[in-house]
Parts: sequence; C-alpha cells; structure tokens
Amino acid sequence: MVEHPNSLLVHQSLQAIRVGDTETLRALWAEDIVWRVMGASPWHGDIEGIDAIFEYLAEVGDLDSSFDTSVHDVMVSNERAAILCHIKAELDGRTLDAEYLLLCRIAHRRIQEVVSLPLQPERVEEFWRR
Repeated sequence: MVEHPNSLLVHQSLQAIRVGDTETLRALWAEDIVWRVMGASPWHGDIEGIDAIFEYLAEVGDLDSSFDTSVHDVMVSNERAAILCHIKAELDGRTLDAEYLLLCRIAHRRIQEVVSLPLQPERVEEFWRR
C-alpha cells in the first residue's frame, strides 16, 4: 500500500513540533498559516503566521513542563487532515485530561490552517477557569 503524501506531511509536522524543529516546520507550513484555537483557554482565537504559532506552541509547552500530547489517529485526504490526540497537562494542582481533534487544511503540499477543537470542552473550561 502506498502512503498518501499528506500523511507524510502531517507526520513530519507532528514530529517537528515534538522536537522543536522550526526549520522543518517552515518548510512544511504555509507562510500565512492560521492556527484556530477553539474552546476556553488563554489562547482562544486565531493565531496567524508561523512565528506567532511558534510562540503559541512554546507557551503551551511551558505549562509547568507537564504538557503531554499523544496522537491516536491521523486521517488524510487530498486537501484535509484530521488528527485525533490526547492532551494531558498540569498547572497549579489542576489536571487537564482531554481529547482534541486537529483539523488541517492542506494546499500545495503545505499546511495552510489548523483548527484545534477540544472534544470535551467542559474539561478545558474547568481547567482554565481557576
């Protein structure tokens, strides 16, 4: 079976995020990429551009150095990708334990947009409420 090229694109992006490889991400993401954060968090809304997204990912990773993401499934088509992942984070004695869906729009072999959707929004809201 031949692997879909967008599957490789998504997996390379996830690996580059995991290790902080900004050079690879610049090659895989569109310059005008938008990351849309849904749900109640300090970053709710649109984050526009590669550098702003790098800052966002660094801030999320700084959460008491306990932020952990594990990827369960990656599904791709010619123009889209869906990533199902589990996020666990601890901050000030509170724990976030939730599933997220990342929906990506892909064009010209680059990720153009990522929409981050919590599948248990009430858990995210409770985590950030205090």
